[in-house]
Amino acid sequence: MHWLHPDLTVTELTHRYEQQHIEAEWRYDLRIRYIPSDFMETFMDDRTTMLYFYQQVRSDYMQNYASKVSDGMALQLGCLEIRRFYKDMNPNGLEKKSNFELLEKDVGLDLFFPRELIDSMKPKQLRRLIQQTFQSYSTFQQDQCMAKFFTTLSQCYSITEESYGCQLVVSQILSVSQPVCLAKFSDVRSISCTAEPDGPDYLVLSTPQPLAVNISSLTVAENMADLIDGYCRLEGKIFSTFHSRAGPSGPDRGSSKSISSFIN
Repeated sequence: MHWLHPDLTVTELTHRYEQQHIEAEWRYDLRIRYIPSDFMETFMDDRTTMLYFYQQVRSDYMQNYASKVSDGMALQLGCLEIRRFYKDMNPNGLEKKSNFELLEKDVGLDLFFPRELIDSMKPKQLRRLIQQTFQSYSTFQQDQCMAKFFTTLSQCYSITEESYGCQLVVSQILSVSQPVCLAKFSDVRSISCTAEPDGPDYLVLSTPQPLAVNISSLTVAENMADLIDGYCRLEGKIFSTFHSRAGPSGPDRGSSKSISSFIN
């Protein structure tokens, strides 16, 4: 996966990524990556962004997590989406056999619930549990459904964090016995990635006390650089990037940076 730099040209994109793999291996996705700490309040003023972020999170949930959560949570999250999807449904709408059959046959329960849950129960038992769970959200408006979905899912999985394995490079004369804040986003002045032919790859942050991070690969370093750069710009309300790039033939030319898109 490569996050694309906002200054990346089509020519650079073709040279660096597309020529290395067959066309069928590439998929371009538009994603929201930099999440404000108060994203519910922020996105409520921009309904298009809120809906897009909700669909992004829900898609990630269905693809990566739905089969791993408890049956109770899967029922809650599925019923919240049913209510959001059928926003004009009568609060007792699923009690009618014809409505439930329409949901089951014409739309498909697997749009809302993981296949593992559907296959683990008899149809009548599953229907009864869905109807019972749905009653808790039957009067919710769309915004309430999305907010409840976020808070419920966050009990098991973080929807606003990413994690990377890395090593902080420090002087041998320094010892680290407990976590220490070395820099804030507001301290960052520039970000760069370096690749050594026979050595490790580094993510370097220009701060009052320069930081170097040992990363497993240049791709991971660039993806981390994109993430840090995005939050620096988000918190500082700055449009220009902090991530410096080398010339056309340099190792950082076309490094993966983007506000909202990546290649997988």
